[in-house]
Amino acid sequence: MLDEDVRDALLGELAERTPPPVRGGLAEVVSRGRRRRRTQQAGAVLAVVAAITGTAVAAVAVGGPNAMPPAGPGPTVTSAPWPQADLPAHTPYGTWTPGETAPPPAGRPVEATPLCSIPDTSGRMVDTVRADADLRQRMTDAVHAVAGAATVGALVELHSRASRPGQVDAYTYTADVADAGGTGSVVFSIGTFTGDPLAAADEQAFDEFNCDPPRRQALDDGTVLQIYATYPSEPFQSLAQVLRIYRPDGTLYMVTVRNFGSPDLATNPDQPENPERVGAGRPTLPLSEAQLADLGLAIADH
Repeated sequence: MLDEDVRDALLGELAERTPPPVRGGLAEVVSRGRRRRRTQQAGAVLAVVAAITGTAVAAVAVGGPNAMPPAGPGPTVTSAPWPQADLPAHTPYGTWTPGETAPPPAGRPVEATPLCSIPDTSGRMVDTVRADADLRQRMTDAVHAVAGAATVGALVELHSRASRPGQVDAYTYTADVADAGGTGSVVFSIGTFTGDPLAAADEQAFDEFNCDPPRRQALDDGTVLQIYATYPSEPFQSLAQVLRIYRPDGTLYMVTVRNFGSPDLATNPDQPENPERVGAGRPTLPLSEAQLADLGLAIADH
C-alpha cells in the first residue's frame, strides 16, 4: 500500500502542484535510495490512479466480460515495428536492483535495467478526464482485438477524488489480461498537452527513466505515438511499459501494460478503499511491445 506521503505526492503531481514535484529532475547528487523511492512514485504517476491508494477511490465496472480463468499461451515478445525517435541517448546513473523488503519471487531473474534521470515535469498539465462511453467501448474492443488467446477482464473505472484545494479528480481505466503465464493488466487514461504533438513527444521522450529514445510512429493526421522501454519498479520487481498518444487537438492518451493485476491486490481491513499490493504478478508483461503498438493504433484510429 502506498503511504500517505506518496499518495499526496501523486495527487499533487496530478494537480500541477510544484512543491515538491514527484517527477521532478533527479540531480546526479541525489542518493540511490532516494532515486529508488522516486522511481516507485513516478511509475505510479504514469498509471495515474491505478496504483494510488488515496481517499475516496471508487471502482466501477464499465464494460467488457468478467475476468475468467487463464487461457492460451503468453504472447511472443517482439518489438514495435517503429523506429526510435531521432534523439540522443542519455547516460545512465546506475542500474535498477530490487529492494530488500519485497524482492522478486525465488527463481525470477532480476532485470538489470539501466536507469536515467527524468526531466522536471512540475510545470506540466496532467488533468486526467473521464472517458465517455464510446471511448471506453473502443478501448475494450481494442484490448480484445490485440490480446489474441488471452482473456480480457472487465474495464474498471478508478476515480480518485481531490482531497484538498488545488487538486483535481483523476480517472483511470484498468482491465486484467490473463493467459497461461498469469494475470497482468492494461491501464488507460486521458489527459492533455499543449503545443505541437511532435514537440510534446520530444519533451516527454525520457519520462520513463529510459536511457534510449522511445520508439515512435507519426500518422498522416499529425498524431504521434511513442512506446517507452519496459522498466522495473518496486515491489516485487514490477514491470511496466508505457505508450503515449499525442493527438493534434491536444488530447493525450496514456496506456500502461503491467505484469500484475487484480489477483495481486487485497483489501486493506483498516482502509477498505485502499487496496494493498500483495502478489508479485507474472514474470512477463501480458502484451508484447508489438501488441501494445497495435493497441495504440486502434485507439488513435477514430
